[in-house]
Amino acid sequence: MNDYLRTRKARRQSWFGLKLPVKTALAQPFLHPVLRTIAPRVRGLRIGRLPAPIELSEVRGRAGGAEFFLVEPFRCEIAKEFYWGRGRRTEPEDAFALELMVDLSSDAEVFLDIGAYTGVFTMAVLAANPRTRAHAFEIIPAVVAGMEKNIARNGFTERVTVHPTGVGSPETWMRVPLGHGGSALPSFYSADMDFDSDAEVRFTSLDSLLPQLQEESPVLAEGADTTATRPRVTMKIDVEGGENAVFAHGREFLAALRPDILCEVLDDRAEPRELMGHLGAHGYHCYLVGEDRLFARTTIRPDPHLRDWLFTLKTPAQMRAGSYPVE
Repeated sequence: MNDYLRTRKARRQSWFGLKLPVKTALAQPFLHPVLRTIAPRVRGLRIGRLPAPIELSEVRGRAGGAEFFLVEPFRCEIAKEFYWGRGRRTEPEDAFALELMVDLSSDAEVFLDIGAYTGVFTMAVLAANPRTRAHAFEIIPAVVAGMEKNIARNGFTERVTVHPTGVGSPETWMRVPLGHGGSALPSFYSADMDFDSDAEVRFTSLDSLLPQLQEESPVLAEGADTTATRPRVTMKIDVEGGENAVFAHGREFLAALRPDILCEVLDDRAEPRELMGHLGAHGYHCYLVGEDRLFARTTIRPDPHLRDWLFTLKTPAQMRAGSYPVE
């Protein structure tokens, strides 16, 4: 087994061991009044990549007119963005995607966060939509712990079911790193990586979640399958190129619930033809998520800059009628 953490690519991502000490030096509190003033004015600098102050315990985020908290921004890559963005994500397309998912979930009974990381989408959706429950899936133990801290901080313990599992081919297992080391909680590990680790996680299928949702939703338990009575489900998928495995083992789920789906589609990892096959069978329309609008597409062509796509049964005309900006 070739442990990913020992590959040259992984060592380069950590700057061959220099990233953590450099990050720690830049995170000293006395530097941040100056950094926060100067950094946004530096052309081409992605300020969301800069570290948050090392002593900062939490940040406040905003989406959909509601507020939520994310803890430990020195370690959480998403939380530090909210520090630099003063309550919003720093990249406009990421901020727009979060607002979009919150709005689409306004009448949802259930939100699924697959590849949740520390749960920013779960926190934002539940903060804005008090009737929504969430199921959050994450495979790295330290990241799961970080997500549970965010859930507790926001008072969502009774509304979130945390699944320390992957979603894809059922009953398969994967060795994963614990995730405690490094300069931040890892956000890019995927099922196609190999790790020499004692920690193992199980993968489950999207279809296997149906019985649990049947217990939680009286409408679904009655076996109703009409659009008028089908419970509203929304979901976000961020699995670093593993989305086809999610959909391949979720055919019954998609047929029964037809959720609105925000899905990361990476330019260097996606298999768009297979992805189109999974979604086309259920009548999905595809929209590339831009910085402030949606771009209707008849085929999925991964974009080198914009990563997120919306898959929904709603036509462009229906989306526009719902006040969504669509081109």
